[in-house]
Amino acid sequence: MKWQEYQEAVGVLYEQMSEMGEVRKNITIPDRVTGQARQVDVWWEFQIGNHTIKILIDAKMRASKLDVKDVEEILALAKSVKADKAIIVTNNEWTSPAQLFANHEGLDFLILTIDEATDLIIDGKWLMCKDCGKDCVVMDSDGAVEIDEKINWWLGGKCRSCRTLHIICQACGAKGMMRINESWSCNCDFEWKNTEEYYEFKIITENDVTEFKDPNQREIDFN
Repeated sequence: MKWQEYQEAVGVLYEQMSEMGEVRKNITIPDRVTGQARQVDVWWEFQIGNHTIKILIDAKMRASKLDVKDVEEILALAKSVKADKAIIVTNNEWTSPAQLFANHEGLDFLILTIDEATDLIIDGKWLMCKDCGKDCVVMDSDGAVEIDEKINWWLGGKCRSCRTLHIICQACGAKGMMRINESWSCNCDFEWKNTEEYYEFKIITENDVTEFKDPNQREIDFN
């Protein structure tokens, strides 16, 4: 991707972000420890219920893959200005150590291509955890299964604070959540289980059908 094309793509992304909240560029924010001004290229804030979500965005045009040093720099800046999340948007890929480092940190840290960022940063894929209410859940995982030549797909996201899994089944519109090792099924008789890694999925057979109104099953209203 050429520089001009990259700049245009990033511009489209910032327009999407502004539809969800406020985007500010080239601002300074006091360091949480020293109080000194820290330069921030892009700062994105939006409301979910009574919560204000603050996200540091850094766009990097690179000829080579992002490495751990890139991740460390942005993560340190994000922590110093008290960002809730940090996102690096890049035209290139990243090294495995960079991804491992990003996944290991407590602050949500996403490394996205332009296409991934454009798909993810839309209304409906960001919500407050309906279990603990302490963190913004990004619905950044999806899956699909083909039944009767139709694609049935879902969105998933896990809370960083309490690790509760949130699922939206696009086929029937059901929305549910599971704590670690809990399961939940929708109107389609699809079942998800919240695991340490992320989740397991299966189609419930006729021999082990679970009623949708199971008294031990928690249903939630994301709105």
